[in-house]
Amino acid sequence: MFVFARSGTAAIFSLYCFAAPLAAQGSAEGWVSVGAITSDELTTGYIFGDFTLRAHEGQWGAELGMFGVVGRLHETYAAATWQRDGHKVELGFPRPAYDRYAISGLTQVMPRQALESISTTRSRATSGVFTESEFLPYGFTYGSNDIAFSLHGVPDTDIVVAGAGGRKTGANWQLDFGIEAVSEADAIGWNAKAQVIRTMGNLDVGLGLYAGDANGAPHVAELFAQIPMGSHLSLAGLLRQTQGDGPLAGAKLTYAFETGLLTDIAIIGGTDNLSIAASVGYEF
Repeated sequence: MFVFARSGTAAIFSLYCFAAPLAAQGSAEGWVSVGAITSDELTTGYIFGDFTLRAHEGQWGAELGMFGVVGRLHETYAAATWQRDGHKVELGFPRPAYDRYAISGLTQVMPRQALESISTTRSRATSGVFTESEFLPYGFTYGSNDIAFSLHGVPDTDIVVAGAGGRKTGANWQLDFGIEAVSEADAIGWNAKAQVIRTMGNLDVGLGLYAGDANGAPHVAELFAQIPMGSHLSLAGLLRQTQGDGPLAGAKLTYAFETGLLTDIAIIGGTDNLSIAASVGYEF
């Protein structure tokens, strides 16, 4: 019942936002996919989305987005926006700043599997939506160039989430970071993460560290790599160590069509579990 109410609230807000600028320009960023996953603990089909739809007229606009799968495990974003000279403010139900950077390697290799441990790498606002009922974070986000700040509250709770995220790039490297302070039950908790990616010819190698203490999640370290194997084919690999658990190792093979269509197959194994997933998607 609540899932419908929560999605309905965001949908009504977004419908208002998108109905207002009738002559607005629009754009889309992200991807959607239809797939299936099978493992010792999870076997299901899914429709996955991680995208943002934008419409604007002059400095004013609206955005609608999604992260997760159709059903219980997803978050919907809807916000009115104002932007000028590289500065942008989003008001309503915006994506937290913490979630915009240092995207985990597991999310990139096997996104449906990553939802099962969402609290390790994502904002307290997102973790709450996925793991608690009647959780609807609202607030605002400010962004400029490669840095963002956000503030969210949750109705009928004392939870306040303040976060920041950013990116620094060089000739052959990229550094992402995120930090988040969470006020809850008269205490302050912290989430933090950092990810560095080094480009060596056609090979991208990355290291990510995640500390989701405010989410009550174990620490995670990831080592991942990606290399093209032709004009359309690419291979990604992942090693992931979660505090108090055994290591995971996996790989994903992706074929990208010139039309934006993608098809992939991924396999991830641990000490006592094996997951296989395949999907067909479209990248905006």
